[in-house]
Amino acid sequence: MTKKQTSEFGKGFIYNLILFSKHWWRASVDMESYEKTFKDKYSKGEARSKAIDVWFNGASDHFYELEIPKQWKRKKIGKLARWLQDKSLYWGHGFKEKATEKDFEEVFEKLEELARLIDKELGVKDIKADWS
Repeated sequence: MTKKQTSEFGKGFIYNLILFSKHWWRASVDMESYEKTFKDKYSKGEARSKAIDVWFNGASDHFYELEIPKQWKRKKIGKLARWLQDKSLYWGHGFKEKATEKDFEEVFEKLEELARLIDKELGVKDIKADWS
């Protein structure tokens, strides 16, 4: 009998991108909560930044075992995936430079760009969402 493999944060490419993105909703909730909780200790921006730090700490764990497919490693898909992985882990795990709301937004813009590149590579013609 084969021993079942396990991974605390998942292992894969698309799967781990999805796991990471599932944390998205939490950031805005946490930013608002930190603003209220720490209003006497930090400015609004500082409180929101601390929430983003905590958010990156939890969400970026899914990038530990991100597996970029060999055929995409040298293409824009692989380079963008590696950028997302590196930046998110950097901000999420105690380095001196702290992420800002702008950084948080950039990560999700890049994640959307990555999804569109994957569609293109797979021959799927996507249409950018324009929800108002």
